[in-house]
Amino acid sequence: MLEFGIVGAGRLGTTHADSLSKMDGVKLSAVYDICEEKSQIMKQKYGPSICSSLAELVSKADAVIVATPSDCHIEGVRAAVQAGKAVFTEKPLCRFAEQAEEYRSILKDFRKTFGIGFVRRHMLKTIKFKKMLDSGTIGRIRFCNVDLPFGAYKRMYGDWFTDYKRSGGVILDMLAHHIDLANWFFGPAERVYAQGLLLDPKQELPADHVSATITYANGVIVNMMCNWQRFGRSGEMMEVYGEKGALTMNSSQNLQLALPGAPVQNIEINETAQGIGVNNASTGNGFLNEMMNFADAVRSGKNFSPGIPEAFASFDVAEAMMRSAETNQVVKIQ
Repeated sequence: MLEFGIVGAGRLGTTHADSLSKMDGVKLSAVYDICEEKSQIMKQKYGPSICSSLAELVSKADAVIVATPSDCHIEGVRAAVQAGKAVFTEKPLCRFAEQAEEYRSILKDFRKTFGIGFVRRHMLKTIKFKKMLDSGTIGRIRFCNVDLPFGAYKRMYGDWFTDYKRSGGVILDMLAHHIDLANWFFGPAERVYAQGLLLDPKQELPADHVSATITYANGVIVNMMCNWQRFGRSGEMMEVYGEKGALTMNSSQNLQLALPGAPVQNIEINETAQGIGVNNASTGNGFLNEMMNFADAVRSGKNFSPGIPEAFASFDVAEAMMRSAETNQVVKIQ
């Protein structure tokens, strides 16, 4: 029996607990949250013992899931790594470049399984999308557009999410997923230019917006837009244009293929969502698939993807994007 511990019993911690409850051969043994009330709620629903410290939690688990606020991820990861436990951390890897440097140090010789929560890599539609790009369905890729408006944004002022210094705003929240996908699809990024209305604590209802252009080493240009608003449309769309056609992925479970002189093809994926998820309408079984894949990697000792290299690659692009938006300068990606 593979025993898990969860650090952080909030929204995503609960999502992962729910996934574990649907899996064979695993047990949620322990939970730790600085808010004991949240731990009590998780215990009542999923049965883990409540721990009073990170040290106690890692002593009771074979694998640790870190689902705390973005600026606190490193604390849970550090405790798990020092205890020699497999670790899965929610994205982003961290909030600050200084934290990323500490990660590079503590993960340098880490040999246990490490995973990061870029859930879209585990969705069937995204896997199909990647296979179609790799097979040359639309030919050599030229550019990509990403559109992520969230008109139903519900976070209120005072929530840690609305503190840009803690969360990194839309760049480290939703846009981080599509930065990771772009890295997966197109390879290493070279530079980024971004403009944004970053979370402003002087606003009564915090709004956040970023428009960015990422240039990849292979010449692919990716234009990204993401916002948190209180009105307007919500959804997500990623469209990739090649020399032979275009492939689109949106909030539905289907893909659209457009080839010159032919009607747009609707490619059905047929994935029925299970579990509570955060947004089952767009993630399908992504969270469940993600945790099943991670558990399999822990058991086998094989690498999990996305893992350490992908975690750093995404953060490096996102951090460069934040610096560009803050300084109105093009930023090269290290």
